Amino acid sequence: MPILFLLCVLSLSIWSATTDELITQARWLKLSECRYWHLLMHAPKHESEIDDDAFFLAQDGKYNVASELEATVLHFNEDTNQSDESLFCRFPARRAWLERELNVSFGAGECHTYNALVEKMDPQKVTLVFPTAHINSPASMFGHTFLRIDSSMQSKLMSYAINYAAQTDETNGVTFAYKGLFGGYYGFYSMLPYYEKLKEYRDSESRDVWEYDLNLTHDEVMAMVRHIWELQRINSWYFFFDENCSYHMLWLTEIARPSAHLRDHFTYYVAPLETVRAMEEEGLVSTKQFRPSKRTKLLAYEKQLTGESVKMVKLLASGEMQPQDMAATDGSDTQHRYVLEAAAELVEHDYIGGKLTKEVYAKHYHELLRQRSMLGQGEALEIAEKSNPDTAHHAARISVGKGWFDKRSPLLIGWRPVFHDLYEDDTGHLSGAQIEFLDVQAGVEDDKFSLEKLTLLSLASITPVSHFFKPFSWRMKSGWDRDYGNDNLSFVTRVGAGASIGDDKLFGYLLTEPEVRLGFNPDVGVGLSIGGSMSWGNRMKSLIEAGKIIYIDASSREHATISHQWQWGPSGNVFGRWDIADQEIYESRISAGINLYF
Repeated sequence: MPILFLLCVLSLSIWSATTDELITQARWLKLSECRYWHLLMHAPKHESEIDDDAFFLAQDGKYNVASELEATVLHFNEDTNQSDESLFCRFPARRAWLERELNVSFGAGECHTYNALVEKMDPQKVTLVFPTAHINSPASMFGHTFLRIDSSMQSKLMSYAINYAAQTDETNGVTFAYKGLFGGYYGFYSMLPYYEKLKEYRDSESRDVWEYDLNLTHDEVMAMVRHIWELQRINSWYFFFDENCSYHMLWLTEIARPSAHLRDHFTYYVAPLETVRAMEEEGLVSTKQFRPSKRTKLLAYEKQLTGESVKMVKLLASGEMQPQDMAATDGSDTQHRYVLEAAAELVEHDYIGGKLTKEVYAKHYHELLRQRSMLGQGEALEIAEKSNPDTAHHAARISVGKGWFDKRSPLLIGWRPVFHDLYEDDTGHLSGAQIEFLDVQAGVEDDKFSLEKLTLLSLASITPVSHFFKPFSWRMKSGWDRDYGNDNLSFVTRVGAGASIGDDKLFGYLLTEPEVRLGFNPDVGVGLSIGGSMSWGNRMKSLIEAGKIIYIDASSREHATISHQWQWGPSGNVFGRWDIADQEIYESRISAGINLYF
């Protein structure tokens, strides 16, 4: 018995010495300072951005990446449990990297759950997916990005989508915005079939989807998959402007290819559209695909159908007309095919939107497709591919121009951190959408400084109605400007709603706009604005608007704006604008200059 005890003690001392040697070697190699270890820790410097204690093995691991590395080596080398729930199986990315760097094996282990997932996923390639802006959702106007892990199957619908999002059931928009801006929600990674994400974004929310295939090797793909496994059920505080969905996709991509420095492209915010451009600039994108939403498909059908055919589509979708009755109607075979195809798309759109029960949907959809199949193969519907988001102007803007006002002619200098307004070129953006935050402009004249405007938040969604869709258009603005009487600064909040007609290139709108004004002459009023926008081609765009506001003090204000701009590329444009107003006195303002984007 004493001899057996002595052998156990001796064996333990040898095992501990081996761990000490590995830790000494790791210190000598300065592994805790290596970029890859910081990537695994999600630590830009010394503190991890992961906020879940379950991610760390050392007590101070979140704040001390060196301590976390040594604790990881210790557990890998000394833990005898190497089954599914062990640390050995929970952190395959850490284990693979440490084994390579230390030239050691921590054992084979029995990670059945992880191995089964990898076998099921069959990871071969990775695709960055960008659903464009949501038509009528301010929280989604920036767009969204997530990753898709592609298998060797030809169809990508059963591939796995890797998403990061805030977890909340909040329905109050103000509360959601506040918590989203200041870190009031936990964000989690999720992994689910790609067709479910397509159903959510492309079908339910009518968002066109762009897919960017990344040129990662199989080994790089596996490095990403190993780290995704480590992030299961791990949370971090979600911040709308920086630590958001797109930012966390950058971490995963850098894990796969450490030579890519994607996060270096960003400073104070991360816009989904800009992450697409960063991937391009880092040479990661190989091919691109466009998946039109159901809304885009139905609008394309509208362009091919006659007025009578559109009526039939609606009757077929509602069940008031039976598919077999199509044979007795006038029209070419092509028109009949398009009518049945559009009706099937509309039925599916209505079902996804909750307008039809599953039973009614299944019956209508099946009958429409059966009747369509009897007409044989025809010409495929042509859907014009929209401008690629990576061709859009950058999100941040510096403006330099000259103003010619009634009483002064200042040099105008402006700065806007994000994102896009109705006056700017829509290439790569959702037409008719606007989202601006902290747009500020200053005037300088005769060594005097003046604040011309400071927009806290400005949103707009000018969405034309069509035969199949009847969305409302709206916009809001809150901030200071000098548009109200005798060149004085006023704080104005305005919210409007109405309707629009036209298409992406040419549309007009009519909005009613209640307004509250504070400052030198506080007042409350309600107004009516009518306007139109035209994209001429070659990235030129004009906008004209006129309106009238009637205030409770019995006064009124008439105003009009004419603007034109030419975007020479993602980095800049030249613009001219003329604003006139008549509120007791007539005022005219002309401004011209350049906008530089970065």
